[in-house]
Amino acid sequence: MRDDLYDVMATVEDRFWWFVAKRRIVRNLIHRYGPDTQTHDQGSKPVLLDIGCGTGGLLRDMAQEYEVRGLDSAEAARKVCLDRGFEVQSCWLPDDIPVDEGSFDVCVMSDVLEHVEQDADSVEAAASRLKSGGILVCTVPAHMWLWTKRDEAHHHFRRYNRKRYEGIFADAGLEPVVVSWYMSHLLPIMIVQRVVVRVLGDKGNDDLTVPAAPVNWVLKKIFASERFWIGRFPMPFGASLISVHRRVQ
Repeated sequence: MRDDLYDVMATVEDRFWWFVAKRRIVRNLIHRYGPDTQTHDQGSKPVLLDIGCGTGGLLRDMAQEYEVRGLDSAEAARKVCLDRGFEVQSCWLPDDIPVDEGSFDVCVMSDVLEHVEQDADSVEAAASRLKSGGILVCTVPAHMWLWTKRDEAHHHFRRYNRKRYEGIFADAGLEPVVVSWYMSHLLPIMIVQRVVVRVLGDKGNDDLTVPAAPVNWVLKKIFASERFWIGRFPMPFGASLISVHRRVQ
């Protein structure tokens, strides 16, 4: 992602509906399928690794319940994290992950895999850092027909269909717990927005401007409500994909 976007992200991620709702969804899955933080190893905290942690929003959210570690390839992101009290190490997927294998109860790659050429190898590398029984939580954007200049600004290699996404986990020693579409309720709005972009021209807007408060609140509530659906009810479509896989080897 362009370095200048990290400073923008840091100023909006606690207000912008998309960041806030997505973290709620990811946290819900961690709480549902991850270790019991109340009984883990006689009261010690389980350990969470956020690969591609960005400006550290999830690290901060999970720090009371987990011992958190963050990795990111972008120096600008690591600097923001350091300013927030988190010392994040440099990481380049799939070969440079400077943490021990078999060390983590939870690993998160939230909107990371679309940024790396070797996505299946990156999943294997992340899975190897999990303890037996640990979980890997991933999210990716879906549908190449939703591609815009925003994807280019964020240095995406691809958006995913479900078959491609499920395939990158096949050789990683993981079993699927949840694989689901998400951002489902807002997909019609996104389709309309993409049509408008194609008609009027793609200006390359990074989509990081916080909407008016009432609009932001409604979008946040709609998107965040999916945490009650994912993994419990089929989501037949969506603008993104989300999954939980458990290490079995």
